[in-house]
Amino acid sequence: MGHSKTDILMIPLVFCLFASLLASPLVLLAIFSNNKLRQETRYLLLANTLVNDLIYSILNTFIDTLNTAGVGMPKVVCETLLYVLTVAYCNGILTVTAMVMDTYVAIGWPLRYTSLLPHTRTLKIIICIWIISTVAPSIIYVITLGTQQNPFSTLSVCILPLIFVLSILRTPLLKIYYSFTIIYFLICLILISSCYVMLYCKTKTSGIWGGNSRARQTYVIHSVLLVFYFSPLLVLVVVAALQELHLISYMTGLWITLSMTNMLMMLPKAVSPYIYAIRYREVTKTIRSLSMLRHVRRVNPTS
Repeated sequence: MGHSKTDILMIPLVFCLFASLLASPLVLLAIFSNNKLRQETRYLLLANTLVNDLIYSILNTFIDTLNTAGVGMPKVVCETLLYVLTVAYCNGILTVTAMVMDTYVAIGWPLRYTSLLPHTRTLKIIICIWIISTVAPSIIYVITLGTQQNPFSTLSVCILPLIFVLSILRTPLLKIYYSFTIIYFLICLILISSCYVMLYCKTKTSGIWGGNSRARQTYVIHSVLLVFYFSPLLVLVVVAALQELHLISYMTGLWITLSMTNMLMMLPKAVSPYIYAIRYREVTKTIRSLSMLRHVRRVNPTS
C-alpha cells in the first residue's frame, strides 16, 4: 500500500480529533470543577467516556500519522500501541453500556437511585470497567508477544491485521480476537436493548414519549451514537470472516479496516461531547459560569 493513498483518510481523522480536543476537555473541566457534578453517577460515567475517547482519538491519530508519513517502528512498540488503543475502545463501549443501565436504574427506581449508586460505588464500577476492558486485549497481547518472531524488527505500517498476518499463530489469534469481540458486542447489545425495552415498558403510559418530547430526542440521540459505536465492530468482524473465506482480498479488507478506524470509530468521539454538553443542562450551566468567570477576570483591572 502506498503511503500517499492513505492521505485522504487523514482528513476525517484530524477533523474528528480537533473537534474532540475542542470540546471534551471543556466538558471534563466542567464536571470535575463542580462538586455536585462529580458526585453523580451519570457525570462520572460521562467523564470516563470522554477520557477514553480522548485517549483513543489521540493515539489513533498518532499511529495513523506515522503510517501515512512512512515512519517505521519496532514491532513490539506497534503491538503495545495497538493494545492500549484496543483497551480504550473496549472501555468506551462498556462505559456507554453502563450509562444506559444507569439511566434505566434512575428512571426505574428514582427513590432508591442514590442509595443504589452512591459516589463510592460508581468509582468501583468504573474501576471494574477498566479491569474488564483489559482482560481480552491482555490475553491477545501476551500471546502475540510470546509467539512473535523478531519483535524488534521494524514495521513500516502499524495496523492490527498486519500484526496477525506476521504472527506464527495467525489463525488461532484471529479466532481468539474475534471471539472476544463478538462476546463483548453481544453482551453490551443485550444489556442496552434490554434496558431500553424495559424502560419503554415502564414509561409508555406516562406520556413522555409523545410528540417531540425530550425523552424521545434523548433516545434518538443515544441510539444514533450507539450505532456509530457498535457498527464498526460488526463490519470488522464481517470483513475478517470474508477474508478468511477468501471472498475479498487482503487489500480490500485493509482499506475497509482503515476506513472504519479513521472515520466511523472516530465520529462518535468527536460528536458525543457536544451532544452531552447540550443535553445535560448542569454541564452547560457550569461551562457558561466558567466562561463568565474567565471573562470577569480579563476585564477586571489588576491594580
